[in-house]
Amino acid sequence: MGDWTSDKDPIGPWRRKAMNAYTLAIAVVQGVLVLPTILVVSIPPVLKAVSLAGWALVVTAAALRRAPTVLRAVLLVLSSWVWAGAMLYRAGIFHEFRVVMLVFPLPMLFLVGVRTGLVLALIDFGFLVAALWATEVGILPTTAPPWFDGEWLFHAVAAVGIGLPIVLLLAWFCQHLVGTLRREQVAVERLQDEAAARVRLEGELIEVGERERRRIGHDLHDGVCQDLTGILIRARRAQTRLQTGKGLEPEVMEGIVESVGDAIREIHDLSRELSPGALAGRDLVGALDDLVRRAAGVCEAEVTFRSQGEGPSPDPAEALQAYRIAQEAMANAMRHSAAGRIEVTLVRDPGGMTLRVEDDGCGLPPDGGSGLGLGLRTMAWRAERVGGTFAMGPGTNSRGTRIECRIPTRVEAT
Repeated sequence: MGDWTSDKDPIGPWRRKAMNAYTLAIAVVQGVLVLPTILVVSIPPVLKAVSLAGWALVVTAAALRRAPTVLRAVLLVLSSWVWAGAMLYRAGIFHEFRVVMLVFPLPMLFLVGVRTGLVLALIDFGFLVAALWATEVGILPTTAPPWFDGEWLFHAVAAVGIGLPIVLLLAWFCQHLVGTLRREQVAVERLQDEAAARVRLEGELIEVGERERRRIGHDLHDGVCQDLTGILIRARRAQTRLQTGKGLEPEVMEGIVESVGDAIREIHDLSRELSPGALAGRDLVGALDDLVRRAAGVCEAEVTFRSQGEGPSPDPAEALQAYRIAQEAMANAMRHSAAGRIEVTLVRDPGGMTLRVEDDGCGLPPDGGSGLGLGLRTMAWRAERVGGTFAMGPGTNSRGTRIECRIPTRVEAT
């Protein structure tokens, strides 16, 4: 906890509020004491002037709510020394002099900083020791008779008026400190939970990736490789016939060409599934349109795509994650929702882009989608990776399911 308040001070906002409350409380208490003293009580004019000056300093500190904390602290310190001097002149080290010297550095510890409070405490303790010595050698009076009846009540109000705001300030600070520590503990626990969840998700994604690679390997082995093997055998037979001078029927070459075309299309479909192509800027719209058209060809539901608005082009990472989210959301809708309509919408605006996948199917499960597992968590993870947000809820008119991802425009650092 350093000196003075600044934008980097972790409790700077609390200190400013506390300074406002404390100076106001001290100004009110001193006003209750000073005004009757200077207007009614018969005391030397110099004491009236000093009392008024000390109160004016506190009132100024309370009024300057937008002033720097250091300036208001200086006014409070000067006020305390003015009051201490008046009390010392009146009755030596007795009455409130020692109270002011001992307790006033406490609020400075919290309002301004530990170092400043300790320095002020050392100065005040030095004044107190000097006053004790001056009293011992006879320079200062040892006591003074009351100036008016009921003066004890005046001193009691002064002691309570000095001590009560300090006690309340300390209590407020302790409450603020406990609340801050509790919030930090909750934040740390939340971060730990998120880190653990991310580790689990990454492990699951690695496992899914391994399974996907095995599936692709099987598809290549059982599909394209078998087709290519068949093409190779037929081509060798044709080569043998040509080498032996036998004729080659046109149907043989047509069959080979057709088989090669089928293999190329299968490889193309697989490569497009693995990588949706160039997804920089305007290509995201085309990639989503192509994804929807291919889904419409294998899905009984009506699958449509709309692109709305104009905005900055997403970078390749944002476009790829948006495409993968749409791919997963559409796959979930086709497999689980029993929907008659699936609608994919991409809305772009100056602030970023919003991707929505909505169906009119059976809707969310009773747990609100918390048990959907890896697919839902993967979509949320993808959105988080590019600084976006992910939400899932009921569709239009509370029918079906709506998945929405918002990816804001990234602001480049200058």
